[in-house]
Amino acid sequence: MSTTQPALGEERIEGVVGHLLHISHDQRTVLRIALTADDETPDSEVTATGTALFGCKPGESLRLTGEWTRHPRYGRQFAARRCERTLPAGVRAIRLYLASGLIRGIGPVMAQAIVERFRDQTLHIIDTDPEQLLEVFGIGPKRLGGILEAWEEQKAVAELMVVLQGLDISPNLAVKIYDHYHKAGRNPLAVVRDTPYKLCQEVRGIGFRTSDRIALAAGVPKHSTERLKAALLAALEESAGRGDCHLAVGDLLERTRKLLHDSDPATALILHDDVLGEALTSLRRIGYVIMESIPLRVREELDVFHAVDIVSTPRMHRAETTLAEHVRRLLDTDRNPSNGNWQKGLDALPEASTLTAEQRQGVLTAFTHTLSVLTGGPGCGKTHTLRTVVALAHALGLAVALAAPTGKAANRLAQMSGQEAQTVHRLLRAPEGDTLFDHSSPLHSADLIVVDEASMLDVQLAADLFTKVPPGSRLLLVGDVDQLPSVGPGLVLRDLLAVPAVPRTRLTRIFRQGNDSAPIVDNAHRILHGQRPLHHPTAFAMLPCQTGEAIAAEVVRFFEKRPAHVSLDDIQVLCPAKKREAGAVDLNSRLQRSLNPAAPDKAEHHHDGRILRVGDRVVQTRTLRDIGLFNGTTGTIKGIDAEEARLHIDFEGQELAYPVAELDGLLHAYAMTVHRAQGSEYPYVIIALPRTAPLLLTRNLLYTAVTRARARVFLLFQNDAVQWTLDNKNGNRRNTALEHRICGRTTQIPAPRAGEPDQLVW
Repeated sequence: MSTTQPALGEERIEGVVGHLLHISHDQRTVLRIALTADDETPDSEVTATGTALFGCKPGESLRLTGEWTRHPRYGRQFAARRCERTLPAGVRAIRLYLASGLIRGIGPVMAQAIVERFRDQTLHIIDTDPEQLLEVFGIGPKRLGGILEAWEEQKAVAELMVVLQGLDISPNLAVKIYDHYHKAGRNPLAVVRDTPYKLCQEVRGIGFRTSDRIALAAGVPKHSTERLKAALLAALEESAGRGDCHLAVGDLLERTRKLLHDSDPATALILHDDVLGEALTSLRRIGYVIMESIPLRVREELDVFHAVDIVSTPRMHRAETTLAEHVRRLLDTDRNPSNGNWQKGLDALPEASTLTAEQRQGVLTAFTHTLSVLTGGPGCGKTHTLRTVVALAHALGLAVALAAPTGKAANRLAQMSGQEAQTVHRLLRAPEGDTLFDHSSPLHSADLIVVDEASMLDVQLAADLFTKVPPGSRLLLVGDVDQLPSVGPGLVLRDLLAVPAVPRTRLTRIFRQGNDSAPIVDNAHRILHGQRPLHHPTAFAMLPCQTGEAIAAEVVRFFEKRPAHVSLDDIQVLCPAKKREAGAVDLNSRLQRSLNPAAPDKAEHHHDGRILRVGDRVVQTRTLRDIGLFNGTTGTIKGIDAEEARLHIDFEGQELAYPVAELDGLLHAYAMTVHRAQGSEYPYVIIALPRTAPLLLTRNLLYTAVTRARARVFLLFQNDAVQWTLDNKNGNRRNTALEHRICGRTTQIPAPRAGEPDQLVW
């Protein structure tokens, strides 16, 4: 690997990572490193610190450049400014490297046996004459094959790191790049060198700025059309990540200009609109973007429109137009609302006498219309109304399919209704290898399809759902439109309710049941109306804190001082942001150290700057159909098999072998963002509300967080964070065109033919 010389006053140390001590929210890492200058002396371990160490794993050999410092509490430490990966040199380094699990098929015992046999020639033997490994007891042809495959991967990743480490690209990203293209049968190094902008379009976790650094280093001109097109697409994708389905042309150009300026400030000098406009036209010509003119309201409260030219990706455009088409299909085949059989059936149910007029209307609407929406806040009787809908369907001999966007929400729906419920993904997707799925699935045979927590439906999942509603079925969407919008793009529930033709029932009466959760319901409605929640000694505790650090410390203290009868699984910490102080990453790190500290009998795996340890609470963040795991499912790590590169995780009663290659989709679950917890309920909820991410502090975020609790809320807030949150009503603002696509038609701007001038005025 390449080596840089230390600057004047700097020192250099080399060694092997022993174990990680701490990783902070800003990626500052503290680890123990065994110095390897002399194999004949006893192990000499020192503490090293710095953000340059983020992503280092036990067993890796490092060359660190920096200076020695003295911490007032922890003593002498090495402050690392630069970190280079090296090949292990010396018996001790080789043994630690092989024992770390980086090479699949070799664990600590096997590493000791191999190194005892081959000493400092071990890596040379593996690389040049691997058949000699068969001399080691326990290594047969099958294990040898796995070791050699893992060794070749490590060499390829190391080669990639050599190319990238001078560009401030973390080793974790190098591994992601290698894994993605190796699985696809492509040469990762060739992609990096020849088509670097493909990285931000194809590899999860690689953004435009990373691709741009690589491309500029490879000699791509700053003003090239290739670079501008990549930036335009990246700006569109970033907006989709924030929930937008499209951008106005002017907004897209401005965001692209900022993206390029942030990556390389000198670029701003050549970024005129006509230059970016030519690149956008090129993208439109080859079908990478779709442009159209749509009428948008001048202001939300005014029924006045003006035409706006917008840009969307084909994926977003297809999702919105497909969803709109099938909404119209369901509305055009609406039921006869005057059919009296539903009323007679409802009157015969014992539940009928307990329904309010609103609830009764909601039940009947579900049966008299092909598409309908039931909405309302907490304590307004959505659950009772929905239970009555299911009971009436069963009484009339109708088949009902129940679904929700997440596993926890589906489980709650099943408990409430007494009938099996599934995630929407599972309802829509055929089991692997099941060719009869279309004829046997609940969706195909359902007379009534009920989707709870519909505010969580993004435009792509909703399009998939509506497309597969069979003729003759009714679809009922149930949800709270005032909650946070979906994690994915769109505002499906809100946009549907903006269409006058969509039948809906909004429950408004709040039921006073005198139970322990009444203060939570009352405060949820206060928040919804912009009023400050009220402290309640047994149901809604509020504690002001001076700093985000104080909030984080109080969260840990609360767990450590909890009553004996309160289980850890009964408490969930929620926060607005993933990163920053008192964000999910920071709180998870602190809570893991407190609740599940390192121990000799607890296996660990290090991934992307995170320590995954036996006993950790985790949550899955994307669907893995290969192993039957869906987004939002929570679990506990039961075991780690380094040789097989798998974690054994109990996901809500089902133990699965989780492949290490998919760990980007697994997060710690001691603390979650409010978005991540949507659709779930917990007995006790701790809400951490610092001012570190003010743009995320919205009224509907606090409302959603509070309504996750069944028994008690603990609100820890910094300074004026609560008032700021109540005043910020912009949480539901996204660029969507679903309402317009349902009610009217858009005019697509055709791509210009070759040789024709572009008619758009930029």
